[in-house]
Amino acid sequence: MLDVLIAVEQPSLHREFQAISQEREDVRLWYKGARVPDFRRPSAAAGYDVIVIGSDNSGKQLTLERITLLKRRYADCSFVLMAQDLEWFAIAEYCRAGVYGFVDEHASCDQIVSAISAASRKDLYVASSITCKLASSSVLDFRRIFANMDLGSTDISKLSERELETLKLVAKGMSNKAIAQSLFISEKTVKNHLYNVYKKLGVRDRTQAAIAVIKTLCSHQNESFGPI
Repeated sequence: MLDVLIAVEQPSLHREFQAISQEREDVRLWYKGARVPDFRRPSAAAGYDVIVIGSDNSGKQLTLERITLLKRRYADCSFVLMAQDLEWFAIAEYCRAGVYGFVDEHASCDQIVSAISAASRKDLYVASSITCKLASSSVLDFRRIFANMDLGSTDISKLSERELETLKLVAKGMSNKAIAQSLFISEKTVKNHLYNVYKKLGVRDRTQAAIAVIKTLCSHQNESFGPI
C-alpha cells in the first residue's frame, strides 16, 4: 500500500484523484489540510511514500523551498511535481531535490499513477505531454543545462537494440518486472541489460540513465515518454 499526500489544489485534477481512489486499492491518498482522525494519517516518523506537489505560479525557487521543508519532515518520501510550465534546467534541479515524477496540469489518471508508482521506486517519470513541449529545446541548451550532471557520454548509439528498448521503458517509469513482462524476458535479463546500459553510458543508476536517454532522444529524434 502506497500512502500518497496530495499537496496540490488545482480543481481540474480533483476528478483524476477521485478516480485513483476508486480504481486503485494499492494507493491510499491523503489530502493536505483534510480533517481526518490522527490515528489514520501517517505520522512524521512513518511518513508518506510519495508527496504530489504543485508548482502553480509560485516559481521554481519557492517550489524547491516547499519541497525542502517537506523533505525535512518526511525524509524518506519521494515527490511528484505537477507543473504548468517546465524547462530542462528546472527538471535537473528538481531531480536533485528528490522529485522523480513530472506531470502537467492536464495529466490523466494513468499518468498520475505512473508518476506516483515510479517515484515510489525512485525511478524517473516524465509525462509525454512535458517532453513534447521540451523537444523544441536546442542541442546547445541541453549541453548547458546538463553540463553539471554526471551523465557519462549519453551516447545511446553504443547501445544494442534490446538495451535501448529496455532503457526507453525505464524512461517511462516502468519497474523491472513490468519491463520483463512487456518484452517477454526474465527480470534477470532486464537487470543484465541495465547493467550493460549503465556501463556503456557511464552512469550510476536508473535515474541518470533515464535522464540521459530522454535528453538525447528529445534533442535528436523528437520522441516522448509516458502514457499519451
